[in-house]
Amino acid sequence: MNEAAIIIVPTDISKKIREIEESYNRYINEFRIPNDHKIIVNYSAGKDSTATLAVAHTLFGKQVHAVMADTDNEHNLTVEFARSIHEQIGCSPVQVVKRIYTEEDFAKRRIYLQKNWSKRQMIRMGAYRGIVMPSLARSDTKFGQAWKRTAERWGIEFETALDAALSVMHPSGNSFLDCSLLHGKFPMLRDRFCTDELKIQIAFDAAIKPLLDAGDVIVQWSGVRADESSKRAGYERFSRDMRDADFLYNFLPLHKWTAEDVFAVHKYFGIKPNPLYMQGASRVGCMNCVLCNKEEIAETAARWPEHIKKHKQWELKVRLASRWVHWMSVGEISQRWMKQFNLPLGRNIQLFGLKPDVQHIDWSGFYGPRGDLNSPGVYEVVEWAKTGRGGKVYDLVKASLDIEVCSSRYGLCE
Repeated sequence: MNEAAIIIVPTDISKKIREIEESYNRYINEFRIPNDHKIIVNYSAGKDSTATLAVAHTLFGKQVHAVMADTDNEHNLTVEFARSIHEQIGCSPVQVVKRIYTEEDFAKRRIYLQKNWSKRQMIRMGAYRGIVMPSLARSDTKFGQAWKRTAERWGIEFETALDAALSVMHPSGNSFLDCSLLHGKFPMLRDRFCTDELKIQIAFDAAIKPLLDAGDVIVQWSGVRADESSKRAGYERFSRDMRDADFLYNFLPLHKWTAEDVFAVHKYFGIKPNPLYMQGASRVGCMNCVLCNKEEIAETAARWPEHIKKHKQWELKVRLASRWVHWMSVGEISQRWMKQFNLPLGRNIQLFGLKPDVQHIDWSGFYGPRGDLNSPGVYEVVEWAKTGRGGKVYDLVKASLDIEVCSSRYGLCE
């Protein structure tokens, strides 16, 4: 069998578009959706959503409207591309929306901190389950005195950890940073609150809910492809949206397409892709996504170091809002070390001369745990990203990256 890449010619794309039209009309009839329904394209300015918007507009014209949620962590080129893509496709302008956190949002959080950070708290999950952590509102305790050394190390002047946290509990003007401050941490693999708050909910509130309230039936078109992940491969191509099961539906027109198909659509319609794809980017969402891989971090550090510096400044603020970082900054006996004694978690014991491993944490890291690093900051992660597999030796290919020439992981420079 020939393993060479398939060259997709315009006639192939025409067939694929026709398949989308036929399948969509079949779903419309099956679910008894009225012909005057509205189509909302979930837009990100990436290759898949651009192809989705182009196809949707070609088939349904003015029936189509696109919405993009700006998280305030996108590259400027991505936002500019979203605001101008209608000029290439011929559709109506993309509605760009943004979640804005108010002083009222932060006032509620300040009240919560003042009420709860003054109390001792037992950790209820994870490796430290059962450990009782001290109050963060007192300077006259053993912990309070130890935290003052943390404050000195961090270069800040506050009497207590609570005072430090309250100092950053005001809107910063950046939605992604504000979201992280209010949560007291950056998003993580198992807690992607950024997606829920900065993308899904604001797009629904700003673009979809008003139409539903007016009685419209809506089908959301999303550029989700099966070959992106095993999870996405399991998605149904057409389904009801449980937020309003009788009036809101989801459609994945490109579900079985490849990246080659997607860029062939760009060529077919004469659309120039997001310019970041010619600057080495494999994806063009958040710059960077907290879940991005090693290569993407190294690429960002080389091509757009200003984003790394920005994330470092965010880390300096978010750690002040993190109860966990304040607790762990003074040092706590490592529970990984304690496991060797097979004792119940949280048990107070006499060590009788044993010198325990002590875990210190100074960061709520933007990129989370990476390699064998213990809660690293941005700059530590960048250095790790420059290494090869195993994280021990620098990768010469990454070190010699020429940022002045066109670079595409999809062959767009040839």
